[in-house]
Amino acid sequence: MIRKLNKRQAGFTLVELIMVIVITGALSALAFSKFNRNTFDVAAASGELVQAIRYAQNKSMSHSGASNYQIAINGTGYTVTQNGTAITHPLTGSIGYTKTWSDITLDTTATIVFDAYGNPLGLGVPLTITLSKGSDSDNVTVENITGFVR
Repeated sequence: MIRKLNKRQAGFTLVELIMVIVITGALSALAFSKFNRNTFDVAAASGELVQAIRYAQNKSMSHSGASNYQIAINGTGYTVTQNGTAITHPLTGSIGYTKTWSDITLDTTATIVFDAYGNPLGLGVPLTITLSKGSDSDNVTVENITGFVR
């Protein structure tokens, strides 16, 4: 049997549409209030620092210790070098693997030098670097024996 629909039964009412819009707006306002840009910026910066440290460690191991790679960390960023000489950035191909943040601060100034086994030289204790922006912060730790970065 084929049933014919009335014109009154073929769609949503104006009240139903308005209620959907109101509920969607309330959920959007709640989700937007939970978003904090500083948290994402600090997490991205700490991830980038971890990758730079791992890159320096990996390059030291791949060159059989002929020339140690190192990463110099300062209050606003880092620089990866080979025995103090600028190296090519692995992504851009430009000379100088360095990063400086204008809105992220690092609480530690240190130079980590890796030997041919990927072990950091001269670290007596694990090195913890705190990155912060506003009230948000994140820690990056380099283990003193193995050079493992987290």
